[in-house]
Amino acid sequence: MSSTLILVLLAGTVAQPAGGPPPFVREYARKATFYYKAPDPELGPKMLKSILQKENLEFPPFNASEGHVLNLIAAQIGDIGAGHPKVVRAYEAEFADAPPAGRKVILRALENAGDKETVKQVEAWLADPKYADAKAGLEALKKHLEDPKRTHARDREPKTPKDLDLLWSNFFITGEYAPVSRILDVFDRADADATMKGAARWSLGSNLQQHPKLVELVMKNAKDRPEGSKKVIDEVILVPKN
Repeated sequence: MSSTLILVLLAGTVAQPAGGPPPFVREYARKATFYYKAPDPELGPKMLKSILQKENLEFPPFNASEGHVLNLIAAQIGDIGAGHPKVVRAYEAEFADAPPAGRKVILRALENAGDKETVKQVEAWLADPKYADAKAGLEALKKHLEDPKRTHARDREPKTPKDLDLLWSNFFITGEYAPVSRILDVFDRADADATMKGAARWSLGSNLQQHPKLVELVMKNAKDRPEGSKKVIDEVILVPKN
């Protein structure tokens, strides 16, 4: 399965493995895909508690391709908690009892949501021998959170289809144009190969069908786009001409 199809799996629009999707997919996939319609930061801790359950954490598609789907879910949970200290503290509270794979999810969520208090908590974890197996991840998180130039996926040019997935994940949470703009940029970049452009076009077309908000944002900004992305927009949706 290509990484751009993973989000479709999470949204429940393609065939699931034998036995059907685990509880997390049934309960939260659609809520996460359309979170921007009804933002509720309290959903973040609920999603985290759910994904940390064994049947969800060990769901085979979640662990395929080096755990890419878990990474996407963690990033979304982080985006939900960003700017909400109470939610971030709830994320941190799950770390002690989480299994190794679950701790990776928590650290990835904190990469997006962590604050100054998180840095203090990370230092405490690093000082505790009990968390020695998570040392590399903790050190990386601390370095990231302390970086005055700390960036989010939406602040960087996407280099791989997995980067595109992270941008779509951010759009699903925020409903904002910024991550979409990064995806459209692929069509204007000389360094973007056919694989990237194909993944960007496929995912754009798929999400335009599901998200009227996305159509609105793309049409609103189409006139200001460079020729490459403007041409693709004209091809995938009807943009009124002046």
